[in-house]
Amino acid sequence: MSKSTMPESASADPLSARWTMLTIVSLGFISLTLNWFDIAASFPLIAPDLGVGIPHLAVLISLFLAGYGLAHIPGGILTTRIGMKRTLVLGVLLEAVAGVLSGLATDYTTLAIFRLLAGIGGSIFIAVAFGAVTVWFERRELTLALGIAGGAAFSVGVALGLYGWTVLQEATGWHTALIIGGVFGIVVAVITAAGFRTPVGATTLGGVAVTHAGLRQALGHRDLWRYGFVMLGGYGAYFTASQLLSEYAVTVRGFSPAAGGLLAAFIGLAGIPGSILGGWWADHSGSTRAFVLVPLLIMAVTLGLVPFVPAAALWALGIGIGFFLIFSFAAWSSIPSRVAGIAHEHIGTAIGLMLTLAAVGGFLVPLGFGGFVDGVGFTGGWIFLAVATFTFALLGLTRRRQGTGSAAPSAKHLTDTVISD
Repeated sequence: MSKSTMPESASADPLSARWTMLTIVSLGFISLTLNWFDIAASFPLIAPDLGVGIPHLAVLISLFLAGYGLAHIPGGILTTRIGMKRTLVLGVLLEAVAGVLSGLATDYTTLAIFRLLAGIGGSIFIAVAFGAVTVWFERRELTLALGIAGGAAFSVGVALGLYGWTVLQEATGWHTALIIGGVFGIVVAVITAAGFRTPVGATTLGGVAVTHAGLRQALGHRDLWRYGFVMLGGYGAYFTASQLLSEYAVTVRGFSPAAGGLLAAFIGLAGIPGSILGGWWADHSGSTRAFVLVPLLIMAVTLGLVPFVPAAALWALGIGIGFFLIFSFAAWSSIPSRVAGIAHEHIGTAIGLMLTLAAVGGFLVPLGFGGFVDGVGFTGGWIFLAVATFTFALLGLTRRRQGTGSAAPSAKHLTDTVISD
């Protein structure tokens, strides 16, 4: 197995520095998901304003995730070339500006284009963000730190977007609410530009030449491909459920709009304990695989129960969906370092590959859900989400034989890259 290596001089950094960097990256995750999910809070206003229905709203979800999937790998390669800090700032800023422009949109087509652009910005940010956490925490508490940033902070942004922005858009209108979300992201980009840095001595993280050997390591490891596909169903199902369960609760189960918004917020908030517990537990366990797969299988069962339980039980199911997906995601995001041993300067490209595969589900699953709802009703839609989550999770149950994990070169053979300006 290849091994990533932290420069020895990184030990010169005070312990507090890594928590400061984690805080900055976590603000980026909040901005990411706020500008991702705040539009869902506006769906009840957008639908009549622009004259669209559930299938069109599902397309808006899919378009963001299409852009989100397009730029993960290019974003990782960009990180290698221009450095971690510049790429972090670029990703946050692009999504934030697209968020402002989404608020300025006056027709469905224009809004759809800006959602695609917002997804591209989020895509660039998230791959390098996981790498930024990894380089600061690889020596200890890695999965916990990934859970805090990519799980807890991620979930805070989801909850703010789904519930906090429901209140805001009722007071200001959906246009202004989306603009405010974008402005928040611009502020976070400024904070990142001013405060983020890489560990002392980690010169390759400031930008190095992109080499064929590095790309082979980051894109050729079989575990990255396998785990990317494992998350495909659950990833798309989570984003579909988190943005449309409230609509289902209101239109089918008789929830008030306020209760529907709170239900959506609980899905996001449930990811906070899920990420912290999942990250801490995975750090203290030798089985990363189990912490990825078991929560996804439980989530599949939870999704399948949605149309069959009493309305009051939707609260428990919503919390379960949010908890188990983010519980799994904390361990999943550590695969490039803990399982594949990818070198630090290529972590962004490696996680970008996994996120790209998962984002295929993020694009297709909402479309599938919208198609089932339009054709056979919500019951068929929820069963579709459960089957998709369960089916792709099963891919991880097949163990690979020892020694067949990757033909990628060891990280020690990749240190001949030339530092560039």
